[in-house]
Order: sequence, then C-alpha cells, then structure tokens
Amino acid sequence: MFDIKSTNTEYEDKILIEGLKQGNTGIFNLVFTRFYSSLVLHATMHEIPEDEAEDLVQDFFFRLWLNRAKIDIHTSLKNYMFVSIKNSCNDYFRHKKAENNIKETLSLNNNGEPFNDRDFLVESELREIINIAINKLPEKCRKVFILYKFQNMKVDEIAEMENISKRTVETHLGKAYKILREELKAYLPAILVTIIINSIFGQHL
Repeated sequence: MFDIKSTNTEYEDKILIEGLKQGNTGIFNLVFTRFYSSLVLHATMHEIPEDEAEDLVQDFFFRLWLNRAKIDIHTSLKNYMFVSIKNSCNDYFRHKKAENNIKETLSLNNNGEPFNDRDFLVESELREIINIAINKLPEKCRKVFILYKFQNMKVDEIAEMENISKRTVETHLGKAYKILREELKAYLPAILVTIIINSIFGQHL
C-alpha cells in the first residue's frame, strides 16, 4: 500500500540533508530547533549528566556544520542524529574511563605537581576559532576581556588595576562581545554563535 506519510518524510529528509550540505543556515537552524531537546534527552537516557549532555549535543551540531559537505546519510536524518549521539555517549564513557585509568596510574606529573584535568584536554576546532577571534580584539579590549574571562577578575577589580572607570571596562567587554560575535558568524550559523558567546560570557553581559 502506498504510504503518503512515509513518502513525505523521505522527501523532507532529502531537502533538509541537501540544505545542510549546501550550508543553508535557515535549514540548519530548523534542524537544530527541531531536534536539540530530544537529542539532549537521548543523551541523558544514556546516563550522561544533563549539562554535559547539552555540551555533547552542541558539539555534535558544531561538527555537523563544519563537516556538512561530507554528510553521508543512508537512513533518515533523525536516525542519523540519534545514532550519532549514542556513539558520542559511548565515546564519552570511553574517554572518561581512559582518563581515570591514567590518573590512577600517574598521580603526579614531571614537576611533582598533581595532574589537572586540562593536562588531558586536546585543543578543538572551536577553541582554535575562538582564540583567533580573541587575538583580533583591540589591545586594550583584549586585555580587559582576558582579565575578566580567563583570570576571573571582577569589573571593579579590573577598573582599579587599569586605572579606568567601571563603565569603561563594561564598554570594552561589550565591544569584545560584538567583535567575537561577528568573527564567529563568519564560521557558524547564528544559533551556534549564540551558544558559543553565552558559554564565553555566561550571563554577565
């Protein structure tokens, strides 16, 4: 019997997949909005903590965009994404197990200091893009941003250290936000830019 619903779904999948391959940001945003929450829930059902499940799904979409031209889907788009997240969950636990084994075997590094989680992290494509964007900030703006974000200094502390007003510090941070947003927009759809900017600045701006 001819299944109209099935045919429509296959046709829609074809449009979405082709749109992703061609870098259509509207279609990417549609796919993200439609599946994001379900994929996060899917990851938590595999015993991934919710905050890390969100990171895992966001990373999946980031890589989906970076590798969009190479997408090769032989099943439905939905099945492809859910299987990808399941595989990412398996990778997550494998990496955690390997990391714990290393930490148990080596409690100290060569300097006689405790190992830090950062010793086991590898620079990602996302970090490289963000670093490039940060390096493009004006000198004073970049310094204020680094003090604020990476040295965890408060606005009033930066103002006192740099001998400038709190308002000037906030202006530099706002400028950094706008510049980074524009720089990242050259690489990513707007919805991913929003996620990345929020992860950099939190709720401070």
